Amino acid sequence: MPDHSHANFVQIVDAKLHNLKNISVQFPRGAVVAFTGVSGSGKSSLAFGTIHGEAQRRYLESVAPFARRLIGSAVDPQVEIVDGMPPTVALEQRTSAGGARSDVGTITALSNSIRLLFSRAGVHPDEILDDAHGIAGGRLTAGHFSPYTAEGMCPDCQGVGKQFDPAEERMVPDPNMSILDGAIAAWPGAWLGKNFREILETVGVDTTAPWHSLDKTTRDWILYTDETPVITVVPIREAWRTQGPYEGQWESVARYLRRTVVTTKSDTNRARALSFF
Repeated sequence: MPDHSHANFVQIVDAKLHNLKNISVQFPRGAVVAFTGVSGSGKSSLAFGTIHGEAQRRYLESVAPFARRLIGSAVDPQVEIVDGMPPTVALEQRTSAGGARSDVGTITALSNSIRLLFSRAGVHPDEILDDAHGIAGGRLTAGHFSPYTAEGMCPDCQGVGKQFDPAEERMVPDPNMSILDGAIAAWPGAWLGKNFREILETVGVDTTAPWHSLDKTTRDWILYTDETPVITVVPIREAWRTQGPYEGQWESVARYLRRTVVTTKSDTNRARALSFF
């Protein structure tokens, strides 16, 4: 039987769910407790199936029968006694490949509810209600509290929390090389890098000249402009390849690097982009 003299402890008696073989355990409340063991020893069965399963069963007993059908059935914890247990919340075990803007709130989706709460229940400043900032309807929406939306993210850091300023000497480590020979080391490989080069050739940039021989205005535009024009490119290909025109969108080297840092889910691509800052 559980020891009721220890009110600050949770006591489990004869847990036998899955791999648990009549396990009895006691652990303190209000503390960080870890269950350890080899794979298949019953850690998840004890934490999720037994402890949370029993808490869920008790909760379902407290709601009306029609509401139980909406919530779903609880797992049978298969335990003799659970004593001293408060209400529980279980976080699903999963692996998440978050981006540069990810945090606990976005990975657990808790921020969705918080953003909605701020937009609906928050007190809007007078200047917002007067539409001084050009906000449609004079009210902030949930999107204004998200680093993933254009209206919510910081325009300087794009929601990352840190401003990245790539240096020319890193993006173009050898100014004696031409663009055609690979002077812009920060450009992506494969088709996208070729697309950027063909756009420059289309707008009249000499990609065969050494980088340092290009005028500063041209170099700065290639590296730093925020303009993203769509250019009709007519590529020069080998005779046996298709040579039809296509619409290519220009993006400066710095803009490409910042976008990669913020949006990519590849640790390798992010590390490569960060190496140019």
